[in-house]
Amino acid sequence: MRFMSRLLMVLSLIAALMIMGCGEAAKTAAPAAKVEAKSQTELAKEAGVKLIHFDDVKKIVGNGVWDKSRGTLIDARPAKVYDKGHIPTAVLLSDTEIPKYYPEFEKLGLAKDAYIVTYCGGLKCEKSLIVAKYLKSKGYTNVEMYLDGQPDWEAKSYADISISTAKAAFDKNKAVFIDARPEKVFAKSTIPGSINIPDTKFEQFKANLPADKGAVYISYCGGYKCEKSHYVAEKMFEMGYLKVVTYSGGLPEWAQAGYPTAKGGEAVEAPKAAAPAAAGGLPIGDEPGIIKTEYFVSTLADAAKRPADVTIVDVRNANEVADGAFAGAINISSKETAKGCDAFLGQLPKTGFVVFHCASGGRAMETYDFVKECKAPNFERFYFLDAYVSCSAGKCTVK
Repeated sequence: MRFMSRLLMVLSLIAALMIMGCGEAAKTAAPAAKVEAKSQTELAKEAGVKLIHFDDVKKIVGNGVWDKSRGTLIDARPAKVYDKGHIPTAVLLSDTEIPKYYPEFEKLGLAKDAYIVTYCGGLKCEKSLIVAKYLKSKGYTNVEMYLDGQPDWEAKSYADISISTAKAAFDKNKAVFIDARPEKVFAKSTIPGSINIPDTKFEQFKANLPADKGAVYISYCGGYKCEKSHYVAEKMFEMGYLKVVTYSGGLPEWAQAGYPTAKGGEAVEAPKAAAPAAAGGLPIGDEPGIIKTEYFVSTLADAAKRPADVTIVDVRNANEVADGAFAGAINISSKETAKGCDAFLGQLPKTGFVVFHCASGGRAMETYDFVKECKAPNFERFYFLDAYVSCSAGKCTVK
């Protein structure tokens, strides 16, 4: 009996241990809780990159002429996006083409402890952090980030454009050119059709500005070391001209490129019509492939109005899409392009029109260019949105 009692006790103990083990196994087998993607703010903190804001960036920009003692701004967006509008004095160092642009950055001759600030397309754009971390890996010790980026800057100040954008606006008569140099210099040579608003006589000459504050105005002067155009742009912005930009290359770069010049006062041609859509295609903006923003907002953004043969492809990351997306859009992150042409093209609709969009136009343009380089069949059916898209609480707005 004593033996049997001990045996039963041993068996009971073994059974209890087995039950406990099963319980632990059950706990282990339970699915892991969903881990929320970290914000760019959290990731920047982990990387030891301090965030700064508009007023700090404004100090770096100063008079619009780069001065490394104030700091150096780095635009991490694609070159085509940078050309259309960037923060004055900013240098291009695109996150997807660092090997291409880094040698130019090195030519700036910055010390390893120089003050550097990266930025890109806003709060959810990861490009500026990628570049900031790269610079830190290269030994730069004083790298910070303007996470609010280009959208925040353009809402509060004027942007700067590159020569390609200035020339496109000139060719299509899509902007009013403002020559900020003195009258005598203006009279000798200027960009045809320009209005002369000398910076030193702004109050006297500002009455010559057109009344239309919704038009695009391009202020320029004597090149990258000339601050006159920036002064005039700042004053115009304060007056309510919200689409004023500077062209820092100015007349020297313009003339060196062989573009037309004339004596001050020559008349400008009548405005030209916007580029038409290809036969049977969707309405486009100033360039092929760029969907007309107004058409996207009025027709494509709403799934109920969207034509059945149009698919919106959201190329943002999954954590961004979680905050909101256009109804009916499909999500294929731009990062998927790393898998190659066949793998990426295989995920896209085989028929109908495809419109790529992201948060600020950069990744959408890169995806569009990638599809073009892949020689996708019927490439004319692909488009991209060059605009800011903000999503929160499940809803998206376009600016």
